[in-house]
Amino acid sequence: MPIATRRPPPDDVAWSGLGRQLPRAAGLIAALTAVVIALTWQVCADTGITVIDQRILDWMIAHRGEPLTTVTEVITDLGDTLSMTVLAVIVVIGFVLRGAPRTAVLVGVTSLGAGVLVRVIKPLVDRQRPPELTRLVVEPSLSYPSGHTLGTTAVVGIVALTVLPHVRRRWVRRTAAVIAVLFAIAVGLSRVYLGVHWSTDVLAGWLIGLLWVTVCVTVFGWARARITE
Repeated sequence: MPIATRRPPPDDVAWSGLGRQLPRAAGLIAALTAVVIALTWQVCADTGITVIDQRILDWMIAHRGEPLTTVTEVITDLGDTLSMTVLAVIVVIGFVLRGAPRTAVLVGVTSLGAGVLVRVIKPLVDRQRPPELTRLVVEPSLSYPSGHTLGTTAVVGIVALTVLPHVRRRWVRRTAAVIAVLFAIAVGLSRVYLGVHWSTDVLAGWLIGLLWVTVCVTVFGWARARITE
């Protein structure tokens, strides 16, 4: 008669091997932090990589047209604060109902923290957006980093990392992962196309979003490893 085995709780399914990856994650965090600091310094000093900002914006403006503009507006709306909040709340509720409260907390903290980072960093850097004449949508806040890009990278990233491991079909997981990456890229590019961000604002959004997700997942994995020791 076969011996029944207890299924691991949902909180442990996707994170069982994460503790062994902590040194690698720490290295990634250090590297991303260094890049973000260097980029932010160059933006504040208006030097270095910022020379590409006007060139990329001019290229985007020169290639505007329909139906691309309409598609871009839809993409940017899908990456706004409301859309990402709805996505995060749905996923948090889903994990709570599945009996995975720790993972729900991880998704919630990562998503909420992304918004806090935007609100803290923008006034510190105090960078103005591109001229109003270049903008296709109204955006009253400061420019660096791109909130749409940072929020989308963080929320979609943490949702993909927590939800996709529970998907059984490998091709579905891989397809969804590619779509998640492409969506974050598309949202960032849409912000430059619409003339409301410089390219380095968007680059910072991707990098800081990725850094924040990595920090949250690493801390979560470290805590889980300590609990199970």
